[in-house]
Amino acid sequence: MMKSSLPPKATFYCITGNSDYSWRVISPARAVEAKTCLIPEDGGYYAVTQPNEDTPFRWVQGEDGLTEYPDHEGAAVWIRPDIPRAVHAKAMRRLGHRTIAETDDNYLADRKHNIYMRENNFGPKERLEHMKAMASMDAMVFSTEWLRDFYFKELATQFGKQRLPEMFVCGNHVYREDWPEVDEYDGPVRVGWMGSPSHVWDLNLGWPALLYAKQNGADTVMIGYHPAEGNITHPKAKANAKQWLKVGYTYIPWRKLDGSTRMKLPLDIGICPLVANEFTLGKSDIKAIELVIAGAAVVAMNNPVFNRTWKHGETALLVGSPSEMIDAVALLMKNRKLREELVVNGQQYVRECRNEDVLRKEWSAVLD
Repeated sequence: MMKSSLPPKATFYCITGNSDYSWRVISPARAVEAKTCLIPEDGGYYAVTQPNEDTPFRWVQGEDGLTEYPDHEGAAVWIRPDIPRAVHAKAMRRLGHRTIAETDDNYLADRKHNIYMRENNFGPKERLEHMKAMASMDAMVFSTEWLRDFYFKELATQFGKQRLPEMFVCGNHVYREDWPEVDEYDGPVRVGWMGSPSHVWDLNLGWPALLYAKQNGADTVMIGYHPAEGNITHPKAKANAKQWLKVGYTYIPWRKLDGSTRMKLPLDIGICPLVANEFTLGKSDIKAIELVIAGAAVVAMNNPVFNRTWKHGETALLVGSPSEMIDAVALLMKNRKLREELVVNGQQYVRECRNEDVLRKEWSAVLD
């Protein structure tokens, strides 16, 4: 695609503490030829609360009290906005710029379901501030329909339907040219899981399947979360993990997504266990996408995160319990033909329906 000579449609603003900013900032900005302003988490509060010339987010206040943003162009897209960032959005709107709030996690859920929210004492006050920040923009963007609908219900109850801005769904999609090269492999079936420590409750559902795989000749792989160094919360999962740790597994440290670096996964079967609650159901199916384009057959939970986009027996195996996950992994370990069919069909789905053209179309509808 030829690079446009037109000014950028937007500037995406993001504090880069989370690894998913590649999906929610880098990729969409690339698709619509927008600018990005990536603010390091260390010093992020200073950057958004103090006029400055020494951070990626430069801004100044004149003697007349008006705020100026020398680097800003186009619409302003704010990722997970809080009150300080909403104040900047208001100032940018006064300058004639469209303002957009974005989230791909459910920060209106009960904090007991989210480790980050618990550790940071995200209570009723913070919840209301988040709602105000989101609703203060000209538009809101969500990563899934489920998340959009949840926010609509909660925001409408708090502020009334008439006061809400436009709502859009822009999914997580991957550039076809960024797919990883899949190396040839001739060895034991590799079964694994990828995720951060925040998914430890989800992983409790996957322990039995991983243990089964290891005990039946597979190489098991943990990517990101290291069981030997983390906390296991469920008593039964703790006992299974202790047993599995004695058997051994391959551990691959977590890497923030940068281009296609993290997408190269040494797996033949990838599991996507997910506890179903109002926080987790707001997530996207990006793990399944990452797994299948790396050549792994996907075993995922049969809930709205996955069953709205993945078809059981065609592009993935969808399961409803740890025992069903064992059965699915056992079947795929024995049936190479089925594994390969799921990968081929899953990759075709991602190639046709979750590509950069879809990404561009969805975000263009927000910005145009």
